[in-house]
Formats: sequence, structure tokens, C-alpha cells
Amino acid sequence: MTVMLENQENISMPLEILCDTPEAFAASTLRGDVVQGDPYSGFSVCHYTGDNPEHVAVCRRELCSRLGVDTGHLIVPHQTHSVSVLYIGPEEPLPVVAGRLDEVDAIVTDRPGIVVGVNTADCVPVVLVDSIGRRGAVIHAGWRGAVAGIVPRTLDEMTVRGSRPADIRAFIGPCIRVEDFEVGEEVAARFPECCVDRSYGERPHVDLSGFVARQLADVGVTAVTPPAASTLSHPDKYFSARALGISSGRIFTFLRLRTPAVPD
Repeated sequence: MTVMLENQENISMPLEILCDTPEAFAASTLRGDVVQGDPYSGFSVCHYTGDNPEHVAVCRRELCSRLGVDTGHLIVPHQTHSVSVLYIGPEEPLPVVAGRLDEVDAIVTDRPGIVVGVNTADCVPVVLVDSIGRRGAVIHAGWRGAVAGIVPRTLDEMTVRGSRPADIRAFIGPCIRVEDFEVGEEVAARFPECCVDRSYGERPHVDLSGFVARQLADVGVTAVTPPAASTLSHPDKYFSARALGISSGRIFTFLRLRTPAVPD
């Protein structure tokens, strides 16, 4: 489901909602208003791909305003296709100390009220929600991180802290889908054959989101919501590095755990 939020200056902040329950809210930002030829135009909170810092700051302030959180409670890692998972708990000083978010590609938290997320532009963003244990995670799974194990490593971090895979629901945000993800044989060889499709032409295609779903199922997470559309096919709606170049904005897929209601 897509919703449009507007501030007083009529700057649109469109969201594709992934999860909206009493325990958690998760969504992906969409581009919104696009200027043709400008790969950064639209809504983007990513600070490390060459965007104007003031544009990023405006977008972050708008997101925090609409979600009702302080800007220091918005946690955005600097991703590097690593398998590094960071835990943000109740005792973590906010804003997060400089350097703590460098080379981080997944965040696990059981702290309500903060907003944790990852930036993507074709890679697979994953939100995990454990409604029973009141815990969640966000993952950036590019093909390198996916084959290196960022998804099961994040699940390990959640289970160590008390979550059970059977209680976790997974939501895959906007990403490149198999019909658009053409790769070389050297990349295809890193994936199981069931995730490689050779029906599109001479070069193989990889089902990256399907591979992620398979990894989740392998550790017991079977409630998986797939992506709604392919980013590459809709560059006016989603940022896509393959369509716009690496120097472009990013989709922000985020999670906010809600504070449990106090019984009457």
C-alpha cells in the first residue's frame, strides 16, 4: 500500500507500507516528485552516494517529523556490502556515536520509538519483525552480502537475544526482480541453480529476493512477503542504480517498533 504524506510546504513524502501492526511499523520511501535527468531528485535520506547534504538533511527532518521522532532517533548505517550486524538496545546513547554505523549492513533492535533502516537502489531490503519478542531488524542484502550470509547472520543475532524464527515475519521491500537482474556467469555461479533463470536470453538472471526468501526459510522464517515490483522497471517510482547510476538517491526501508500499550 502506498500513502502520500505532505508537509506544510507541500513537499511530498510517499511511503510504501510493508507492515503496520500494534507492534511495529515498517515502510519504504518512494521517490515522489522527480526531475527528469536528476538522479538525486525525489525523497532520499542517504548521505554517502554524492547527494547534496542539505537535500538529505531536509528529507531526514521531514521523515522524522512525519513519524514523530527526534532526528537523533533516526539511525542510518553507512553500508558497504558487509556481513556486519549492529545491535541497538535500550542503553545505546542517542544519537549513535560517530563510527558505530560505519560498514554496517544490518541492524537488530528491541528498542521502541527509534527508526532504524537501510538504503537500497536495486539491492534487497529486508525487515524482520518478531511481534512476540518485541524485536526487529533491517537488512541490506545486495548479492555480495546475500551470498556471504548477512541474512542468516542477522537471524542469529535475533535468536541469541531470544527470538524464535517461527515468531518472525519477513517483509522484502522494493528491489530488482529476476526479470531485470541480468548477471554474468561468474555471479550466477555463486547462487543455487534454483535461483538462476536462463530463460531470458544469452545471459543468466538471478532471483535475488527469492534467494533471500530461501535463506529465511532455511532457518525457519516462512512468513515472507515478497517485493511488490522491480526497481529497475520503475525508476520514476523507485531509485535504481542500474537505471540511474550508482551516484543517485536511495530508497530507505525502515522499521519502528511501537511501545506496548499499557493495560487498563
